[in-house]
Amino acid sequence: MLQAVGQHVARHGISVLLTSPGAADLSWQSLLDCRIVRSIEERSEREMRATGRRRDIADRPTYTDLASHPVDPPADPGTPHRLELVREGSLEEVACEGCEAGRRTCARCTGNGRLTCDRFVPCDGCGGGIDACWECDGTGRPRRRGRRTDPRPVDGPQRARCSRCHRADAACPKCLGKGRMDCSVCRATGFVECSACRGAGRVRHTECAGTGLFTTWTGAVISHTPDARKVEEPAPLYIRPATDGAGDWRRTILTSATDKLPDDLEPAHRAMIDRHLAVSKNEVGRRVTIRHLPLARVTAHADPDRVYFAFPSSTGIKVLERPSKQRVVRFSAIASTTIAVAVLLLLLVVVVLN
Repeated sequence: MLQAVGQHVARHGISVLLTSPGAADLSWQSLLDCRIVRSIEERSEREMRATGRRRDIADRPTYTDLASHPVDPPADPGTPHRLELVREGSLEEVACEGCEAGRRTCARCTGNGRLTCDRFVPCDGCGGGIDACWECDGTGRPRRRGRRTDPRPVDGPQRARCSRCHRADAACPKCLGKGRMDCSVCRATGFVECSACRGAGRVRHTECAGTGLFTTWTGAVISHTPDARKVEEPAPLYIRPATDGAGDWRRTILTSATDKLPDDLEPAHRAMIDRHLAVSKNEVGRRVTIRHLPLARVTAHADPDRVYFAFPSSTGIKVLERPSKQRVVRFSAIASTTIAVAVLLLLLVVVVLN
């Protein structure tokens, strides 16, 4: 690391052997990215019921004791998995008590298959009132005090012979004095087909979906659910893009609680990860992916204006340089002084002009 930084320092015309005692200070700020995925198992059991014959239920695997039923651990802890089981000997079919063969009496027509309907409707020509016939007013009995005044306009439609009082040229031409017409729906029969059962008197039982039976069983579900968490020591913002794109991160994968952490982890990082490695309740699988990158922070006494960061890459040791804190403070002071002088000059100009 120091040799690589020394070559970088030489680009600024500074010739110094950084491996010499006291020539440079090196501290480690290694980066860590650790992702832990556990598979958590849950087991539940309850009574189940479904409509009709459920052959697909019979195809499910069976169990006798849910707590001791063996299930293979997940191949990938990050993928959820669900296993549905049927308790051995619990599967049966029972008849529906609310119907017969999946059908029941229609509630709308009470099993008659038809509904009552008015045989006649008011005539749409005269409205069914006294204009049905100007002689008998639609009653069939002629008026005793003579015919009432003809309300028809001069150019109005012709009247017809009344079928009740037989007066010519007095009745509504549509109903012929009756004041009503046959119902077009029931055709004057007084009955219409029930729309709910379409005349059958029985309807499909919705509770059993018309099957007339239920399939019952004791069912269980064994689920494997991923539980993920992240432990990391992120790179500083000013070098993160370089380390993510070019850094030769060291990668280790642990799949068991007894697997050992890599030997080259820094003690602080080892302690960070150790706090999260205890076996969780109902844990049946895990994958711990550890990525770490050795990162050295180097300051050269001969170059106090810069700080160097070195880390391994695919092509060797890569070095980045950033301004030192001392340099940033100095430039900040210069900038502040420049701004202050500019403000004073501006104030002086304003005073002179006024």
